[in-house]
Amino acid sequence: MANVKLLLRESIRNVGRVGDVVEVSPGYARNFLLPRNLAVQPTASNIKRVEERRKEIERQERELREQQAALIKQLEGVEVALERRANERGHLFGSVNATDISNALQLQGFNIEPDDIYLHGKIDRIERFVVTVSFSEDLKSEIKIYVAPDADSKSAMEAYAKQKAVETPENDQ
Repeated sequence: MANVKLLLRESIRNVGRVGDVVEVSPGYARNFLLPRNLAVQPTASNIKRVEERRKEIERQERELREQQAALIKQLEGVEVALERRANERGHLFGSVNATDISNALQLQGFNIEPDDIYLHGKIDRIERFVVTVSFSEDLKSEIKIYVAPDADSKSAMEAYAKQKAVETPENDQ
């Protein structure tokens, strides 16, 4: 089945911006874009109406981009400490995800959504990590995440470390 051409009324990530005429699959158009009023048929009157809206949206996007650029500057040097339960070897029971980091940043006063956070791997142990906060290709900042053990986990880890030290004495060289 051939793709359908539609005029976007809203910007949609990985599809297009307001006022773009895009080709999408009929199912995506029928089940998502049209029922949510995100797109319309690209007629002359619709194009004219959406063009006016596009100017307003572009102004809002410019303001948002300026706010995001200021936020990226504020994020330089920011560290987030998260306390989690872990086993004696420092492996977490569950892992830290973008939502956890987003919530911690919001508590610090930064309006960061989980979609804006890129994890460079799995955060599943007591350690320091670096994650990227990215609003666009050129608006990025790296923040440090420190995953600390909770009180019970910390005492279990210390006991395990002492036990290991006793079992494997250092060589006298």
